[in-house]
Amino acid sequence: MNQKIIEERYGDWIPGDLERVEAIVKMTEPGGKILDIGCGTGFIGEQLIKKGCKVYGVDYSVNAVKKAKQKGIIAKAGDITKQNVFPGVKFDGIVMGEIIEHIIDTDAFLQDIKKKLKTGGYIIITTPNLATLGRRLLLLFGRNPHIEYYYRADSAGHVKYFVRDTLVDLLKFNGFKIEKFTSDIVNFNASGSVKSALLARLWPGIGRTLILKAVKQ
Repeated sequence: MNQKIIEERYGDWIPGDLERVEAIVKMTEPGGKILDIGCGTGFIGEQLIKKGCKVYGVDYSVNAVKKAKQKGIIAKAGDITKQNVFPGVKFDGIVMGEIIEHIIDTDAFLQDIKKKLKTGGYIIITTPNLATLGRRLLLLFGRNPHIEYYYRADSAGHVKYFVRDTLVDLLKFNGFKIEKFTSDIVNFNASGSVKSALLARLWPGIGRTLILKAVKQ
């Protein structure tokens, strides 16, 4: 897909994230009421609106929230781990893209998320995969598999690291039933310019991103 088509379809989101975003959009059921946690400028929510969804969003960035609102998203700036955002609203689905790895108390967080879902509602979680092909090779040769060991200006702020089994176990423990598991791409170089989406679908356990859809039980 060329850059012009990407910009026309997705606007101001990160182009390197194409496959992950498309997986989220594909998993989201049309026509529901969706909460996008960490909505950014609304690059995912905008696609969900096109599927007939009513999209709510929350993000730390006030400027990002302003842009999300311009795209038709009912967005608020805030920290969902510290405040009750959209009280009284029950959602058909909740999207958490690259969020869970920043949460200290993941059990408490998921229990709060469950309360925001309707009966039979679902969550879609994406998070970096600790067991990617590249990270496995780095660890084999005694090198750091991109795990943060300091807190500085260039830190991503990750406090949790997951492989498929640990993420599945976390969700099951908190009352979710796994419905689908996939990945976006397998990278063959550090920049991500050489990659395979097909291999990620065939062997998601070595893909860049863990992508799961789970239903509230």
